[in-house]
Amino acid sequence: MNRDKLGNLRTWREQRYRKPLIIKGARQVGKTWLVRKFGEEFEEFIEINFERYPEYDEIFNRGLDPKKIISEISAATGKVITPGKSLLFFDEVQQSSNAFKSLRYFYEEISQLHLIAAGSLLGFTIERVSTGVGRVSYLNLYPLTFGEFLGATGNEQLRNRILTTDSNEKLLEIHHRKLLDLLREYYLIGGMPGVISAFINTGDLHLCQEIKSEIIHSFIDDFVKYTKDKEIPYLKNVFSAIPLQLGQKFVYSKIEPGVRSYHFNKALDLLETAGLVYKVYHSKADGIPVQARINSSRFKVILFDIGLLQEMLKVDLQLWMTTVDIATVNQGAIAEQFVGQELAAYSSVGKFSNLTYWHREKRGSLAEVDYLLEHKGKVVPIEVKSNIQGGMKSMHSFLKERQCNLGIKISKYPFSFDGTVKTIPLYAVEKLFNY
Repeated sequence: MNRDKLGNLRTWREQRYRKPLIIKGARQVGKTWLVRKFGEEFEEFIEINFERYPEYDEIFNRGLDPKKIISEISAATGKVITPGKSLLFFDEVQQSSNAFKSLRYFYEEISQLHLIAAGSLLGFTIERVSTGVGRVSYLNLYPLTFGEFLGATGNEQLRNRILTTDSNEKLLEIHHRKLLDLLREYYLIGGMPGVISAFINTGDLHLCQEIKSEIIHSFIDDFVKYTKDKEIPYLKNVFSAIPLQLGQKFVYSKIEPGVRSYHFNKALDLLETAGLVYKVYHSKADGIPVQARINSSRFKVILFDIGLLQEMLKVDLQLWMTTVDIATVNQGAIAEQFVGQELAAYSSVGKFSNLTYWHREKRGSLAEVDYLLEHKGKVVPIEVKSNIQGGMKSMHSFLKERQCNLGIKISKYPFSFDGTVKTIPLYAVEKLFNY
């Protein structure tokens, strides 16, 4: 399978003032695979895994001189490291704080060398160990998007058709229906590379469920690395509560009444740092940027992968595959999760760059818009509709109150435009970013 982020790596490779690159992302999203694939394009690829080979940490404990480090690594691996021709990869770099610190010196002294660092739970290392302001670049890696899923399953032509067709023109019905069927598969399988590989190689959905369950349990096992033992139960409780509050304002008291919200708030922050969840903050949306107008105490939470979410919800596999209309499942909350996950991937959402939504509570007049984007200095409201039909009262209220001239409706309905609201099919969220 291919990943879109290979294009980002190739752009980084050609930058004149290139910095060491840190790839962030949740466990098992394919960081190591991506760098190894990229490494095939270099004359020499040198990979140092600090978790598997902790003895390499000794090299960095003796000093952070990049030239000496390169010399010692070359001697240990038997590979010549040539700036401009070699790619040096520090994997599981969180296991060596000095290796992480050394990145800034590589930038300052050997900027010609292509150097990438990655690792599990790297967000915690970044918060704890400084590399110096402006000394490194970052790249967020997410589970495969639906577009990448199309490519991986041999449907790249359908993805191209989505991206190249005029957004005011409907796709042929045969293409539209096939894309909805593929979207049903993606809703269940999700974007984790290991799950998709199993699906492609075997077509066994039960095996995919087992792999997803194993991934979830590996995350729970990792909780011991996040915090102190006494705080682990709060992490587990918050993690388990996310599917149950999907599409709603996240309320700590619903998790376990009587427990101080401080504990759950800290646990949720840790899950966010680990890349397992995204917060969707409420914004007044009365100016640009919308993130400057957020209410930090009011937010929704979505999981980083829809397939893992379905596993946590214990979806009935037989019922799911025999349901004619995917839009009716879970009253549209799954569709909102899917769109949020796609928006996060295409807009590079990180801990300090969150998704936003708008909600107005007024006696006798409730209104909510699921997501907000910015385009040419304007706020663009997005509503996710699980069915073809459905009122757009909240959307029109927002457009009127904020004097906006464009809204986006995302549903299973084909492309259309009525002059104010643009309808985008669920399978074409990617289209928003070249529309």
